Amino acid sequence: MQNSTVFAKHLRERTAGTSAARILLIGIGPHARRTYIPHVALLSETRPVKLCAGVDIEANEISLRAWAVDQGMREELFFVPAFTTLMPAWVELDLDRLVERHGINAVIISTEPLSHKAYAMWALSRGLHIMMDKPITTRAAAVCDVDQARGIEQDIKDLLCAYRISQASGTDTCFIINSHRRFHPGFSKVIACIEEIRDKTGCPVTSISSTHCDGQWRLPSEIVTQDYHSYNQGYGKVSHSGYHIIDSVYRFLKAGLVPAKTPDTMEMFSSFVQPDGFLHQLGEGDYLRIFGEDYSSVRRFQEKELRAVFSRFGEMDAKALVTFRKAGAAVCQAQIDLKHNGFARRTWLRPGDDLYKGNGRVKHERHEIQSGPFQTVLIESYQSRDKHDQCGPGDFEVGGNNHFDIHVFRNCGITGDDAPLETWKLSDLAETDGYDDGRLYTEQVKEAGLVEFVRCVEGSLPKSDLSSNIEDHLISAQMMSAMYVSHVLGRRGEHPVVSHAIF
Repeated sequence: MQNSTVFAKHLRERTAGTSAARILLIGIGPHARRTYIPHVALLSETRPVKLCAGVDIEANEISLRAWAVDQGMREELFFVPAFTTLMPAWVELDLDRLVERHGINAVIISTEPLSHKAYAMWALSRGLHIMMDKPITTRAAAVCDVDQARGIEQDIKDLLCAYRISQASGTDTCFIINSHRRFHPGFSKVIACIEEIRDKTGCPVTSISSTHCDGQWRLPSEIVTQDYHSYNQGYGKVSHSGYHIIDSVYRFLKAGLVPAKTPDTMEMFSSFVQPDGFLHQLGEGDYLRIFGEDYSSVRRFQEKELRAVFSRFGEMDAKALVTFRKAGAAVCQAQIDLKHNGFARRTWLRPGDDLYKGNGRVKHERHEIQSGPFQTVLIESYQSRDKHDQCGPGDFEVGGNNHFDIHVFRNCGITGDDAPLETWKLSDLAETDGYDDGRLYTEQVKEAGLVEFVRCVEGSLPKSDLSSNIEDHLISAQMMSAMYVSHVLGRRGEHPVVSHAIF
């Protein structure tokens, strides 16, 4: 630690007075290629930001170097062995040299989430600004090992402790979690509506129902072999896009908090569908009827072999009931419904090259938030197509790539509003923020998060104004951990309700 402290002090002295964000990208997978790399390039046209180097695992070196040549990417690429909990000492030294060589003052961590903590702890000890993909961390075998499930909560506590030690030592850096609904103008509007009713009536949020489906259809053998957004390491949907929804539920609750009415306890009950259940939904005979005899050409494992391992694979679908209590009384209930297995557009046997957006994936999302007898807010975002690179005016309607509607129902006789119902489309909310209707809005929202990060690094945005600094993610991470713990306990025949003190 002494060496890392000296390194951090040296870095602060060397970069004092500089405003440019000089970024090391750690993890160059499909998400980073689609978002971070082009977004940094676009942002560099108007702000002092530069992508200086990239890091990925050795197993990807050949394919990534070929991709970089094809893209005309000239930044230095550095490759390390795959690791999760502990970073090898020699990797630390090589990363330190990389930081020194390029004058790096910020990192974007976009790796497999099992590695998030190790890279973040290194970056914190080196005094670097951090932007890290959600979830904060996950654990292998979280779906079947209660200690690993609980370890997800311990991870954020360890990271928060390290972050606060870093700040106390004089390192004025940010640690942003890229949970991109925090940068979304539609969600910001909903938060404002909740806060307005709270201030007018004194009523907190009393009920939340949130659902999200990726529409991601994987064939049985692919569940074993695919490592991107994987199930084969003992975690799944909750650790993938599920964190966005868990975090949104927390933010809805937080927006309605009234000091004298704030809940003190959270109770979690969850239930998961794992791949062993998926085999009962669609079996080999079903695939043969759908695809014909060609299905045999992609079937690498027999159902008997799959059943032997699938009970330890990560969750495909997950549901949870969260009860928030004050002094023992239930004051708010939240229902969380997360699915990979739902409406999709895949019609082909062999997966596409792009497993992030290009394999038939379609998003369906819905939130309903009640503030007692005074307000119901409904968010609906339903796509019907899996091709999202081009958008047009019709894409703001149901089924369109940019569909995102907000309906606000109010007891206008009490609240003083003009009407009991008001509706906004995302285009209404984003038109003043420079959004491009010809592009997918969610991709532009991700750019907004990067802008916050760069502004904080350059010193033009104080940490107190950040939308997603790590210090506001403890309860979201506790909810995620509790979902896994409840499921494991339930499968073991034990009491499945998990209780946490909060706020």
